[in-house]
Amino acid sequence: MTRLTTILLTVIGAVFALADSAIAEDGRVGTAQAPDLDTEHIFGFAEGSDIGAKGEREIESVTVGSFGKIGSYGNVDNETSFRYGVTDQLRLSFGTLTDYYGIDNSPGLPNRGIATFSGLIGEMRILILDRTKAPFGMTFSLNPQWRQTDPASGEKTGNYAIPATLLLDKEAIPDKLFFVANLIYTPSFLRVDNWRAHDDAFTMIAGGSYALGSRLFAGAEIRHENLAQNGAFIAHALFVGPTLFYRFSPVFTAKVAWAAQIPNAGSRLDLVSYERHQVELQIAYNF
Repeated sequence: MTRLTTILLTVIGAVFALADSAIAEDGRVGTAQAPDLDTEHIFGFAEGSDIGAKGEREIESVTVGSFGKIGSYGNVDNETSFRYGVTDQLRLSFGTLTDYYGIDNSPGLPNRGIATFSGLIGEMRILILDRTKAPFGMTFSLNPQWRQTDPASGEKTGNYAIPATLLLDKEAIPDKLFFVANLIYTPSFLRVDNWRAHDDAFTMIAGGSYALGSRLFAGAEIRHENLAQNGAFIAHALFVGPTLFYRFSPVFTAKVAWAAQIPNAGSRLDLVSYERHQVELQIAYNF
């Protein structure tokens, strides 16, 4: 087990310990939900449709550890953003991207052990359907990114991507059970030897989250990834895993999610284009 894996598992274990104590406390105080429940963060790699109210400000930090490709491969990337609710239907954000790479003898990738500032990110999120007034929630997100490094290898490349996401969620049991679906299309343009390669990634995520108490949600997700290069599909992978969300206070929340790649339609795992395991830790602070 690599040091990177050990650190990630230690962090996850600490969050689960907090969750276990929360279950005990919620058993004493009851399970009524807070009136300001925000579905954006209660899932895992997927996100809910809520965007917050006009004037709401949020600092969000999302760290994703990816490991388990052929050879020895580890990447920890962090996105830290400031978000501001311009109106009840529009939210804007901007932030930074940083990465740590630990790569050794992974096919097609250079050996590398480095932490680096990777780039900048922005987002425009538009609420189309308010889940509290419509049968389900729907939000559209446009998330332009500039990276000075390749997200998989850490090489200096100059990478531009514009993920477009449709976020859908549904409250199946009031204040208890929620379902989510995210549809993500990510065109990216990568400079390679003085020319630009064009990649397209298509991601579909479906999942659910159930309230175990007033501050704790647990759930699961399934995610399918497709990758096309210069218009031709070259890789795909299927991931499944559990999610856990905990509200420390009305303004401070955290969630963890783990996704493991599983065989897809009888095919073997793709450990060249995708990782075996992905772990996400997110913290968010509203003010």
